[in-house]
Amino acid sequence: MKKNLLIIIFIVIVIILLSIYITFNFNIAKEKERYSEIKDAFENAVIWNLDATGNSTKHCEENITKEMTITADHLINNGYLKKEDMLDTSGKSYCDGYAKTFAAENCGIDYKIYIKCNDYKTEGYKDYK
Repeated sequence: MKKNLLIIIFIVIVIILLSIYITFNFNIAKEKERYSEIKDAFENAVIWNLDATGNSTKHCEENITKEMTITADHLINNGYLKKEDMLDTSGKSYCDGYAKTFAAENCGIDYKIYIKCNDYKTEGYKDYK
């Protein structure tokens, strides 16, 4: 009788641990997906902003080699990005971000995007606020 009870307890513990493991991995995958969505929305807003303001043309014509910084606040305030696009995985706070632009080959412009959320930060992100 005790042996059967121990086996049942062991099986229940294994099922509980397996459920926790699966839930944890599901949440991690969900968070990665959300951070990818945030980065994509931010990148699309940066591209839209650069196209709309003609900065890529100015960058070339004026031979500007210094970096420009495009912030999430700028993109939101000017209608290129919705604040909801930066909603963190918690659903209670918002991520922040910025893009650094620089001259690229053939008179183009390139950029690097940096995003910071509560539990996520792209490599190289620096707090400027």
